[in-house]
Amino acid sequence: MWLDAVLSYLHLLAILSWVVFLSSTAALARSEWLNPAVLARLLTVDRIASAAGWAVVASGLARLLWGAKGAAWWLGQPLLWAKLVLVALMLVAAWQTRTQLRGWQRRWQAEGVLPSPVELTALRRRVMRASHLMLVLPAAAVLLARGLLTV
Repeated sequence: MWLDAVLSYLHLLAILSWVVFLSSTAALARSEWLNPAVLARLLTVDRIASAAGWAVVASGLARLLWGAKGAAWWLGQPLLWAKLVLVALMLVAAWQTRTQLRGWQRRWQAEGVLPSPVELTALRRRVMRASHLMLVLPAAAVLLARGLLTV
């Protein structure tokens, strides 16, 4: 019972951390604020957001393996698979964001050129789309926890 509670707590902590740092990335990605220091901060915040995203995956896997319901129950639930697809989409967006931020940092270091407002807006929209996927995850989690829409 305690192990399940601790695993649930760690999973929730990872989710909340991911939300905070996705929000921070979106907040910093504004052309009117962008300068070299903000670009460096964006990279740092993005690294933390990525780590939090992977912590969500790791803590979820730990719940699946060692949680009270057991892997057999979880793996038979369509809502779990829906959640995994959403998390995968978010992680793909995070990878794209990180790749773009690294490219911008290299360009700044080599040429002294910051990203254009159009580039920054596109990045911000991607982060916002990914963070909005997070809104669906708690609904699936609540339904699963209460045994609704389960098989």
